[in-house]
This record gives sequence, C-alpha cells and structure tokens, in this order.
Amino acid sequence: TASQVKMSDVRQDNEGYRRFREAMQSGTLRAGMVVTQNELCDLLGLSLSPLRETLVLLEEFGLVEIKPRTGIRIIYPEVAFIRENYQFRIMIEEFALRSFGDTVTEEWLANMRQSHEECRRNLTDGGPFEDQQIRFLALDNRMHREIVEALGNRAILDTHQRLQENIRMAQQVHRRPGFRGALLQTIEEHLKVIECLERRDVEGAVAALEAHFRASTHRTFAA
Repeated sequence: TASQVKMSDVRQDNEGYRRFREAMQSGTLRAGMVVTQNELCDLLGLSLSPLRETLVLLEEFGLVEIKPRTGIRIIYPEVAFIRENYQFRIMIEEFALRSFGDTVTEEWLANMRQSHEECRRNLTDGGPFEDQQIRFLALDNRMHREIVEALGNRAILDTHQRLQENIRMAQQVHRRPGFRGALLQTIEEHLKVIECLERRDVEGAVAALEAHFRASTHRTFAA
C-alpha cells in the first residue's frame, strides 16, 4: 500500500507529483472528487508502483485522503486548509523579506515596479483576460519566490513553492466573478511593498506584506 513506501524514497519533484499539480490546474482532477487507484493511474499516465509513491507524498502534504474500500479523495480546500497554508507562507516571507530588504538592488526594484505597472495597464486595457492573468500570476510567483531565495535555503524555497501552489489551488476552487479586480488590488499591494523597499524601509515593507496577505486571505475566503 501507499503507506508502506518510505517518505525518504520520495521527492517533492517526482514526476507523479508534477502531473498531479498539472491535472489540478487543468481541471482534469477537481477538488473533492473521489477516484480509484486505477482511475488515477489513467488520469496521470502512471503505472501502479510510481502512483503509490506519489500517493505517499500527496497524503503527507495533505492533498489527498486515502479511504479503504472507497478510493482516493482529492482534498477540498476548506477554511482551515487555506488559513494554515497562508500562515506558514507568511512566516517564511516575513523572515525572508528582512534579509532580502538589506540586499535588494536598485535594478531589481526598477524591474519589479516596471513589470507591475505594465501588468496593471494590460489588465485595464480590455484585452484577453486569460493571457493577462497568466502573465500576472507568473510575475506574482516570481516576486514572492525571489524574496524567499534571499535566504539561500533550498528546503525553505521548496516548501514555499508548495504553499504557493496550495493557495493557487484554493483560489481556483473559490474563484468568483470579478477576479480581474482582485488582481489589480494585488498589484497595488505589491507596489506598496516595493515602494517601502525603494525607501530602504524594511519594516515598512514587512508591514505592507502583512497587509497584502491579510487582504489576499480575505479575498480567498470571501470570493
């Protein structure tokens, strides 16, 4: 069974984990659905042995529940799941931002400001929303990731990436009309962090990041 596979033999970057995330993103797998091992093998294009390894990882990360005689249930991101992932992510990023704020370059700040302002223009010009959303989400991921990279700790970075993916999944599940407005609000919140860093006000940047996460958490719950 999946529980017999040692966690030490499984890495977060294994192929099954990557395919699971892609299937969730595309909608092939949906939060709350229940599937058999054979069905999941077919959906992910895996044989049974690598699937079992993947299930150990997914269960450890709280992304599936394995129910005997019932099947494999994909986690539905309830309030507790969302809150726990946000809390852990906030702890990491606030700690990282204090380190990052002491070393951030003018080049990074200028590039990040320009990229955000360009995203804001694209989101308000009435063009295809899907393309603009993809570009913004890539920018959002890059900004937060590069702050955490300042710690120089691969284990923390990998955990942070997983938390981001969990939150993205929750946002996808709970998304409602008006999502364009949520992205514009996020841009404004990011720019406040950038503005503080431009002034070398690291504690101000941390406060702006806290405000951003409070607003983001509310948008996810209230969506």
